[in-house]
Amino acid sequence: MIKKVLIFLFLVPAFVSGQNWAPVGAKWYYDHDYGLPPYLTVIESVGDTVLMNKSCRVLVNNEIDELMKPDGSYYWDTIYISRNYIYSSNDTVYHYNEFDSTFYPLYLLNINTDDTILIRDQTIPCTQNEYFCSRFEYVVDSVSSMSVQGNNLKMIYNSATASSNWMFNRPFEGDALPIVDKIGSLKYFFGVARMFVLEGEIKCLRCYVDSLISYKSANWTNDCNYLRPLHGPASVQDDKDKDSGVYPNPFNSFINISNDTPIEYELFDSYGRLLIKGKDKVVNTSAIKEGIYILKIQVGKSVLKTFKITKQ
Repeated sequence: MIKKVLIFLFLVPAFVSGQNWAPVGAKWYYDHDYGLPPYLTVIESVGDTVLMNKSCRVLVNNEIDELMKPDGSYYWDTIYISRNYIYSSNDTVYHYNEFDSTFYPLYLLNINTDDTILIRDQTIPCTQNEYFCSRFEYVVDSVSSMSVQGNNLKMIYNSATASSNWMFNRPFEGDALPIVDKIGSLKYFFGVARMFVLEGEIKCLRCYVDSLISYKSANWTNDCNYLRPLHGPASVQDDKDKDSGVYPNPFNSFINISNDTPIEYELFDSYGRLLIKGKDKVVNTSAIKEGIYILKIQVGKSVLKTFKITKQ
């Protein structure tokens, strides 16, 4: 059955914890599938603010990408992605929807096995960010707990419903990552889209740290903020020999494709839907909204290059 939100507001939490969610200074480190950037995503709780008479924590989301300088050398760059606002009340964590100026319940902790939790229904037509337009629903598979530095934290294993297009676990990836009290989903704090079209997507939580809790995935053996070695001169030359370049990124209205030979391109949204295709080396994107897109470029018959690009 679908458990209505109002039910949760009046029930006594089954697990009581000694700290609030996202204390200032808390950090989440998310690993990515190997491939295209970004390489690491970090969410940090940076302070407090008041929104709609609610005392909220401010979470800043940054991505660490490998970028190339004009001289062909590479460097790590921290790119600001978004600012989010949450607050917790009893057994519920609320997330602020900036597009309609409301809070919705992101995490519900007083739930039981076999409950179906509708976090957010689908919005049609979608006139805002796809995250807030997507149906977000899951089934509780099981409930347990774990002890972290003396804190007894509830764990909620869950799987997406067939009608959900936003989720905490992608079924075709075989994800079985729980929601953990005070930490959030071990997939990604705000969930992920059902469909994606390239490598480089968020894989799972590497680490979570605050003043009282320090969690590290058993599958992650490096430091939480580990970055692999940058590309060297040899790989830079290889890239120049076989790949097209795309600039600027992020972009506003036009994307430029740098290549001396004829090309064909296809531009997809994050759900894998084809939006634009053509052979020109200047792509007009004035008809699409802000967000993250995938640009695939075919050079000749043998070279296919994929870029993750952002319209701002």
